[in-house]
Amino acid sequence: PGVFDSLTALTYLSLGGNQLAALPENVFDCLVNMQKLYLGDNQLSALPVGVFDKLTQLVHLELQSNQLKSIPRGAFDNLKSLTHIFLYNNPWDCECRDIMYLRNWVADHTSIVMRWDGKAVNDPDSAKCAGTNTPVRAVTEASTSPSKCP
Repeated sequence: PGVFDSLTALTYLSLGGNQLAALPENVFDCLVNMQKLYLGDNQLSALPVGVFDKLTQLVHLELQSNQLKSIPRGAFDNLKSLTHIFLYNNPWDCECRDIMYLRNWVADHTSIVMRWDGKAVNDPDSAKCAGTNTPVRAVTEASTSPSKCP
């Protein structure tokens, strides 16, 4: 069983600032009542496919200040309750075609993309491409390529 599997009533989990480099698959699957999940200020370089799929009650998700280059296609699709997501300060790879899922998701959810500035501030352009500092939501499919993916 997973480390959190018995904590089905848990609504708040802070794993921020723990140098986490990876998340196990299905690690949050039993946390069906989770409302706030803090994963910011770690070393996450990728997210497992489906890692947030069961978190339908989640309202607040912090992924800022990691090493994320892309988000798996569909990763946020079940997060229907989300009101705040923090994506800034990650080295988003905007040359790889995989960025288009995040680009489209941010463009469709501009009002909930936040950055921290003493308080949560709406800033859909806070997720920026590594190297160019271009907002992820400004990326065009023509500027990406499947051949530029690792």
